[in-house]
Amino acid sequence: MKIFLISLVSLMSFPTALHAASMAKQKGYAAGAIGTNLCYLRKGMISKETFVLSVENLMLRRGYDTDLLYKGNIKKAGRLIADKLGNNCNNQKIYDDKNFSEKILKILQVN
Repeated sequence: MKIFLISLVSLMSFPTALHAASMAKQKGYAAGAIGTNLCYLRKGMISKETFVLSVENLMLRRGYDTDLLYKGNIKKAGRLIADKLGNNCNNQKIYDDKNFSEKILKILQVN
C-alpha cells in the first residue's frame, strides 16, 4: 500500500513537471524567435508588420502560447539575443556561450 501511495503521488506531480518543462521550452522558443526576427528587423530585412506576423506564426505553428511574446521578460531576453547576434542573425553558436545562456535562462524564469 505504501508503494502504491508513493507511486500515486509521483504520478500526480508528473503533469506539473511536464507543464513546467513545456512552459520553459515555450519561453525559450519565444525569446529566440523574437531575437532572430528583431535582428532581421534591425538589418532592414523585414518590416515591423512582418516581424510581428513572423514571430506569432512561429509560435502558432508549434502550438505555443502567443501571449508569451508580450511578456516583459521574454521581450528582454529577445532583445539580448538580437544584440548578441549582431549582424549574423542565424548564428546559433551564441547559445554555446555558457554565461550568455545562463543570463537568458535567468531572465526567462521571471513570471
